[in-house]
Amino acid sequence: MPGSQDTFQKRASRGRRFERWELSKWADPDHKALESQAASSWRGKRGRADLRLIDTEEGHTILVEIKATDWDKMAAHRVRPNALRHARQIWRYINAELADRPVLPALVYPSDPETPSRKEEIERILHERLVQVVWRQLTFDTI
Repeated sequence: MPGSQDTFQKRASRGRRFERWELSKWADPDHKALESQAASSWRGKRGRADLRLIDTEEGHTILVEIKATDWDKMAAHRVRPNALRHARQIWRYINAELADRPVLPALVYPSDPETPSRKEEIERILHERLVQVVWRQLTFDTI
């Protein structure tokens, strides 16, 4: 597949830029308990949540996964499996945190799909799994 390495590198670069942008929005002195790339382990699987904020005052943990997914470029039959994969990933982190306090999970995407039905499908899949969805309304050119 000619160009596939180049395509991968462009996507990875865009993902890193979006992650840096999102993390910068959380850089607040009030977020003293904020951890980026917070290590997690559950049932022998290790991972790293993009953001973990332990709010001792309110008694809960906020977990945020940052995804630079371009839902419009994805084939329709791949939308559900990808949304489910994102939900499974964040639930691994949630399960690792649940012993101590309630967890508020969220997935953050740069922008919502242009196709309204696709956006509704993604939100329905994730909301059914108790995951909040945040659409940042950024264009992929600005990331």
